[in-house]
Amino acid sequence: MTGKDRKERLADLITLTEIDGVGPARLFQLIGLFGSAEKVLGASVAELTDLPGIGRSIASNIKETQERQRAGTVVADIEKKGWKFFLFDEPDYPEPLQNVSDRPPYLFYFGEYCDGDANGIAIVGSRTASEEGRLFGESLASSLAENNVSVISGMARGIDTSAHRGALDSGGRTIAVLGSSLDFIYPPEGRELARKIVGAGAIMSEFLPGTIPFGPNFPKRNRIISGLSQGVVVIEAAERSGALSTAGHALAQNREVFAVPGSPRSEMSRGTNKLIKSGAKLLTSVDDIFTELPRLKGEVKVRQVLALDDLTDTEKKIIESFSSDPVHIDNLSRMAAVAVPELMQILLALELKGLVKELSGKRYVLNY
Repeated sequence: MTGKDRKERLADLITLTEIDGVGPARLFQLIGLFGSAEKVLGASVAELTDLPGIGRSIASNIKETQERQRAGTVVADIEKKGWKFFLFDEPDYPEPLQNVSDRPPYLFYFGEYCDGDANGIAIVGSRTASEEGRLFGESLASSLAENNVSVISGMARGIDTSAHRGALDSGGRTIAVLGSSLDFIYPPEGRELARKIVGAGAIMSEFLPGTIPFGPNFPKRNRIISGLSQGVVVIEAAERSGALSTAGHALAQNREVFAVPGSPRSEMSRGTNKLIKSGAKLLTSVDDIFTELPRLKGEVKVRQVLALDDLTDTEKKIIESFSSDPVHIDNLSRMAAVAVPELMQILLALELKGLVKELSGKRYVLNY
């Protein structure tokens, strides 16, 4: 199939998707009956009206559409921007999406989607997550990456960002699905993260160039996040959180749903606790994922962590002062009996060795 063929077929699919009344399900129904988007667009009003669920109004919309010329312009713009794209009926279309009834007929992307990404886990949750929630999301993604499991999320603030970073920090692969077009990275501060994701995975979008991060786009893209995965993990979600819509799509797509429990007094735990009561798998560690999906557990990557024997006595004393929770530098100074100015220098050295990570508010946590 030539590049020209692909571009023409993309233009036909764009034309159909932009017609009022033609969503993904109806588009695939029409293509299944006529054989291609081109033949649907060439059908008569009478042929279209005879089909179940296609009334005269939709048939007229298809015949009278003015979108064909615009679609050609859009495809030219996509080519100019250097966007790559998948088409639903081509062999490189992401395998997990192939049996999703409302899958996008085309998907734009930067980066690379590999066969191994089909064994991915989605991690989603609140944009206003607590630091504990963000740390757990990062740690979980890191553990998945160490087992060669790709991490899928939506690059939103909060849990999504933590999940992508956790995968990247462990040298893993990660896929981001946007609620805007590829030329509108959102949130704006996510541009550097997006560049890193492209180098170790892909950012994807079904939206045409110039599509801003409009509210209804985010629930729509959630079906792609779940569809690309073998299971969805929800970390911190209010009762009306968008993350719950991702879990709903996952159930409809026959994916596993996991939820991290939390305090019943926390607003951010009401959604996850509700999911667990409704049958989602309770998750407290990566082992819970591998218990349900043992085929995902791969050979663990060897991380080069410096042995304690290679540290100075003072560095050892500081490391031994940590617990599993973040520690403020003043408390660490008291516990390790090291003055703050000296401690800051040692913590920087431990960060460079990959053993300690600095958080906001002059707090630190172990990173191995």
